[in-house]
Amino acid sequence: MDNMIVILSIFSFLLGAVLASFGGVLIDRIPNKQSIVKPASHCPNCNNYLKWYDNIPILSFLVLKGKCRYCGQKIGLFYFLLEVLGGVSFLLVFLRFGINYNTIIGFGIAFLFLVIGGIDYKTHYIYDLSLIVFLVLSLISYIVPQCLNLEFNPAGLIGLAVGFLFFLLVKILARVIAKQEALGMGDVFLLGIAGLLLGWQSLILAILIASVCGAIIEVSLIALKKKNRESEIAFGPYLVLGIFIAYLYGQLIIDWYLGMVI
Repeated sequence: MDNMIVILSIFSFLLGAVLASFGGVLIDRIPNKQSIVKPASHCPNCNNYLKWYDNIPILSFLVLKGKCRYCGQKIGLFYFLLEVLGGVSFLLVFLRFGINYNTIIGFGIAFLFLVIGGIDYKTHYIYDLSLIVFLVLSLISYIVPQCLNLEFNPAGLIGLAVGFLFFLLVKILARVIAKQEALGMGDVFLLGIAGLLLGWQSLILAILIASVCGAIIEVSLIALKKKNRESEIAFGPYLVLGIFIAYLYGQLIIDWYLGMVI
């Protein structure tokens, strides 16, 4: 059984890396309204089509030392990190849920979050279709356990209301009082759906994690002069990170914290 767990863990990591590589295609082409099928993968600098062995997730980047085989143009580190994150996130999902339906849902959420985070990072926009897919996955995750246990759990519905209505109010107040946009509507819908998936307690944890990570990274970028104080912040990547951590470990973290303070 231990050997099977190791094999499935390796498979999960590889599957995540492969799907994240495809996610990189979606992140590049969807905002530009390009086909995700044609043309085949190619270097944007020299337009040479890439061979299959140049498209092996993670490995090809390392072998080619982050450069195009044909023209030597540097390949963005973004895609390498995306593939690593894909592998790690799928591995964490498998280690958390094991072999059951939650793992399939978790894989779907992990892949979706990579795409949402990547597109929002580059364009500061969250597409409606990705929110619809997230809603479907969250509904399945919310409804199936109740059908199996024949027990109604209102936590997700409360989380949905809290996530959407509260942050919609934050957005409106920021626009009226501060005369600026605090959150995009994509962020508001994302948080509302996350409330359905997580419940209100884990939703609060997710927002806390997102805020702390966002503050640390953005302040660090400003200190390193990679950004300035006036730069617009894409909060979506931090939100999906916080939601994903809370999805996997939210209740464990909450139980640990309550055990510390009570």
